[in-house]
Amino acid sequence: MIRGIAGGFRRLRRWNRRDGAGRSGLAGLVELHAVQAAGDAFVTVALAGHLFFEVPTGQARSRVALYLLITMAPFAVLSPLLGPLLDRFAHGRRVAIAVTAISRATLALVIARNLGTGVQQALALYPAALGVLVAGRAYGVVRSAIVPRILPPELSLVQANARLTFAGVVAPGVAATIAIGMAKAFGHVWTLRLAAAVYVLATFLALRLPRRCDGGPATRAAETAAGHGLLRLSHVHPEVRAALRSTAALRALAGFLTLYGAFVVREHPIGGLSPTVSLAALAVGLGVGNLIGTTTGVRFAAMAPKRLAAPLILSCLVTTVLTAILFGLVTVFAVAVVSASAVAVAKLALDASIQRRVDDAVRTSTFARSETALQLAWVGGGLVAIIPFLPTYPSVGFGVASVGLAVAAADAVRTRRGRGPVGASVEPAG
Repeated sequence: MIRGIAGGFRRLRRWNRRDGAGRSGLAGLVELHAVQAAGDAFVTVALAGHLFFEVPTGQARSRVALYLLITMAPFAVLSPLLGPLLDRFAHGRRVAIAVTAISRATLALVIARNLGTGVQQALALYPAALGVLVAGRAYGVVRSAIVPRILPPELSLVQANARLTFAGVVAPGVAATIAIGMAKAFGHVWTLRLAAAVYVLATFLALRLPRRCDGGPATRAAETAAGHGLLRLSHVHPEVRAALRSTAALRALAGFLTLYGAFVVREHPIGGLSPTVSLAALAVGLGVGNLIGTTTGVRFAAMAPKRLAAPLILSCLVTTVLTAILFGLVTVFAVAVVSASAVAVAKLALDASIQRRVDDAVRTSTFARSETALQLAWVGGGLVAIIPFLPTYPSVGFGVASVGLAVAAADAVRTRRGRGPVGASVEPAG
């Protein structure tokens, strides 16, 4: 068995390094991303166990709502500042990534020391969770901004982003399985300690990235000319704004389905299965959808966002309507697969659009603002899912999701016909 695992690892490594990715440094970034994502999975499993699985449904709703409000409200204020701050690390982005990793290692240990129900523990746990979130978002912004710098000639931006997304799906899936087993055997504290060790490994991998990640004299001159002010998304290319609106709608659906779906299958197990098996079916559906979206996204994500948005949103709308009418194992699995696939494809298209249409001097700021918008969209969907007066009846919840998607679909169709909002743009230099 060990020999088989080692052989599979070697094959994955060879696949990752082909098409010039090993030579350019992209393969190193993909490996770093896999390690970072694994660390995030360990932290997520520990927090989910503490906030959701260990308490009754009513108390779990309160805990999740408190977590979202305490962490996301400051995050909404801090995140727009990440881009200008990280633009000042434009020639030290390897160091910036290393700082985000070692920060999360420290904060994971802080969370481990404060996994309790008292006020004192909460005062330390929630700010530490916010810190992990902000550091993770900062890493994602820097990672996305440096991809064009280490892109080999043999690959397109969409293909490079797909490799990163694939690593970000497979690694957390494996890590989450390990984390669940470890939490049952040794508790969440040891899961968080392992997360800290994984983040330390990511720190060393970040420092081993090639120097070209930090740019060169031409990049420095462009950044000096552009300045480091706050960037408004209204000033970017219309293609980027169109991609961001459709992706935000799908991310809101993802937040809603993740939390509402978890509460619904806990109260109304699907297909006569136990709540645990029902939750597992939902999680597997989301994972399968991510893989499908990542592998097929290379083919579709290069399409213009205006053409891509409407089919993605409409496909999700069909599955949510069917789930509201015929709640069962097949429809729940289908809505999870379709929604996760749509989010993956839309995110690939958005990243490629930013990398293609936005100047390198302000690309980091653009990624920071777009990532903030997407995160807040997810939280918005999640907050709708846990409001007290929304009953855990599938027909009601998935009906609400269908209405929201119908509005988003109408906006996507209007944009595709050329009646969407138009504004100034930031084109690539050169």
